[in-house]
Amino acid sequence: MIIGEDKKIKAIVRKLGRDILVTESFQSEENYIQHGEITCYEHSLAVAYMCVYFARKFRLRLDLRSVVRGALLHDYFLYDWHDDEAWHRLHGYHHARTSLITASRDFPLNRIEKQIIYRHMFPLNITRFPNCKEVALVCATDKVCATIETIRRTKYDPILYEGLRLPIEKPMTERGGRRSSILRRDEKCHI
Repeated sequence: MIIGEDKKIKAIVRKLGRDILVTESFQSEENYIQHGEITCYEHSLAVAYMCVYFARKFRLRLDLRSVVRGALLHDYFLYDWHDDEAWHRLHGYHHARTSLITASRDFPLNRIEKQIIYRHMFPLNITRFPNCKEVALVCATDKVCATIETIRRTKYDPILYEGLRLPIEKPMTERGGRRSSILRRDEKCHI
């Protein structure tokens, strides 16, 4: 299987994540390396794609819209963690919170999307256990994609971007990005 070859999966990602995919800020993730030569943008697209793939393959009943949006924004920290700065040394422990704050600033997020972003680094962040199936799916898929990217260390096939690289509609400053509160410690995915 080539990540990005299924047009139906890409249509689902495009439909459910369109408001994120068309922003200048999300597309700026192309400026930041995540694993090897893979950018945060490529990694986020791959995780969203694979989440939909696994959800369909295993017929998972979940909030697919929240999964796609959370997967697209799970590494939305918007800085190069490879820079030699002291505060980057613990990036693995802190970037989920930074991503949540940045995503909450730029996009309206529901409770599940916030949980996905905040808890996706389990088990490195041992206290942020996935507390619903949507979080567990993105968390596991993120680890699968990160492992592939770290071992392969080559770019994804350009087929991944066909249909997902959408033109920028408006910069976030013109979209009226919403500043929602960040996650409370006791907040759950489902009531």
